[in-house]
Amino acid sequence: MELGAVLTATELEGCHPAADWSLWIRRGRAPAPDARATDAFRTGWADDLDQLVALGIGSVQVTLEWAALEPRPGHHDADALEARRQILAGARERGLAVWGCLVDGTLPGWFADDEGGFSDDRGRNLLWPRHIDWVGEHLGDLVDGWVPQREGIAWALRRHLLGEAPPGGRDVKTAAEAVRAAVLADGEAWRLLQGTAPVATYQTVRPIRATADDVKAAPRAAGLEALLWQPWLTALTSGRLAVGDLPVRDTPHLRGAFDRVIVEVRPGVEVDGDGRWHPFPADGRRGPTGWVAWPEVMAEALHRAVEELPDRPIVAAGSLADVADDGRARPDHLRAMLDAVADLGPADHEATTNGLRGWWHTSPISGYHWRHGHDLSPGVIDADRSEAPAAEELRRRAPTSNA
Repeated sequence: MELGAVLTATELEGCHPAADWSLWIRRGRAPAPDARATDAFRTGWADDLDQLVALGIGSVQVTLEWAALEPRPGHHDADALEARRQILAGARERGLAVWGCLVDGTLPGWFADDEGGFSDDRGRNLLWPRHIDWVGEHLGDLVDGWVPQREGIAWALRRHLLGEAPPGGRDVKTAAEAVRAAVLADGEAWRLLQGTAPVATYQTVRPIRATADDVKAAPRAAGLEALLWQPWLTALTSGRLAVGDLPVRDTPHLRGAFDRVIVEVRPGVEVDGDGRWHPFPADGRRGPTGWVAWPEVMAEALHRAVEELPDRPIVAAGSLADVADDGRARPDHLRAMLDAVADLGPADHEATTNGLRGWWHTSPISGYHWRHGHDLSPGVIDADRSEAPAAEELRRRAPTSNA
């Protein structure tokens, strides 16, 4: 089983002042990162990588924070570039396969606000490709794979439907347009980067239920399905981009696109007649984020992804942020999810590159959480760099060699 770790810049290094999330913090819409905590990775990343390698991690996804690299349009920060090159080179020196992630949640404020982000044609078709080309030129020699966006659709919904991220919108049509733009932006990155290194699309998968005994709930649940699952699946399998009630768009270049699919497995959602999201199952034990991280339910979404994409290499990803920390819940949850990955994987990993290949652990080192600040400690490595009990579950699944 391939084991990886997703190292998100905002979680480990704090929010760059030029990022749109920085404005969200200044407006009191999100907690501020603790500078002392985020300095730990900036100054001690080499030790952090050593600790991950000791757990059996063989791949790392590293955020190439756009706001840090290009804090103003057309102005690139040489110091930020050199700092990122050192981390990528250090990871490679340790035998880690390095995946460069161009967008992980945050965007440069000038791009998201002044230029309209991915939803604006100029932003998506001119500024985004320009950034991709620049990153490829200056960092491409140090990556083994590319991830254009981590959970781009989920972030589009947080920004424009749920009001949880800037600009804080709550409009279904705007959200659908943002979802479509996220898929198209992924496709543009695939077009530009294919052939330089493997390119992965990174999507969110959640089990979706309609509230029982509520006649209005079923269409609402179907509406969420049409925003979260349908867009990327229809694009990859049929070359047609279907998003909510928007006109279907032909995208033949996306059929069969991407060298692998990464699916972040999130807790189940129950949708009521008003379109509100609730934890599922309703009587399950809620974690610190308010969601119910029930492995059996979450595995349903993973199983669906494998069924929908039988001929694609897939990697599951997941966090412990939604799991109650009572000493055993998190190790038990991680073990159950790793078991699900093993059960759904190919019988002979040497015989095929397709199927469910492994697990990438997100938030492997406890840091800043976009909604809860430093109040959560979801990592298999705590903020003080001691191992949490769940760390042993990763070590037990580690391949004999990371080479």
